[in-house]
Amino acid sequence: MSTLIYSLITIPDFATGAKLHNLRSLDNSGTAKALFHLQAQKTGNESLPSYLQHIIAISIVLSDQEGKIQTLTLKDDQEVDILNTFFDIVENYQPTLITWDGEYFNSEVINYRSIKQAVKISPHYENKTHHFNLNNAMVFSSAITPLEDIAILLGLEAQENKSSRVICEHYLAKEYDTLYDYNESNALNIYQIYLRYQLSHGVMLKKAYLCEG
Repeated sequence: MSTLIYSLITIPDFATGAKLHNLRSLDNSGTAKALFHLQAQKTGNESLPSYLQHIIAISIVLSDQEGKIQTLTLKDDQEVDILNTFFDIVENYQPTLITWDGEYFNSEVINYRSIKQAVKISPHYENKTHHFNLNNAMVFSSAITPLEDIAILLGLEAQENKSSRVICEHYLAKEYDTLYDYNESNALNIYQIYLRYQLSHGVMLKKAYLCEG
């Protein structure tokens, strides 16, 4: 079966956040600062709820049934186009969908944004049996281990984790390539960790691992 590893880059949904908290007089930068501040006051953490996350890119590592590996980043001014292209790829390849903490972030964000944009979700994507949460497979609690920590543990190159605020600052400064590179690095590291996981659990032979890796 094909496997598809994916990682999201999101920014605050400025318009919805402004409506919810009566911030219409502020620009995007001011709205973001206010949203992060309000969230930190409420929860002790600046990470906004899933329904206030706007997708600006999805990075993918796709391994098809023939073993061909493709990497790409879906990026567009229109979130609806990113989602439609992502679901088209999922339906075309019918893969196992691999994420680091998808159950707690990726899936929720994609569901909310699909509703927001009136996008038809791929039937294959909707079937939870096709999803594999790599972090969950290795821990026995609800704790989420930082992806970059495990990448470093395995000797992989890992960029320092970027907070929601830092990602937003890059976006507002139009430093898009920095964000795309960061997201692509995360997707590639998830792929490498998944291969090592398969090797250690006897799903993949070492010879095949060395070829894939």
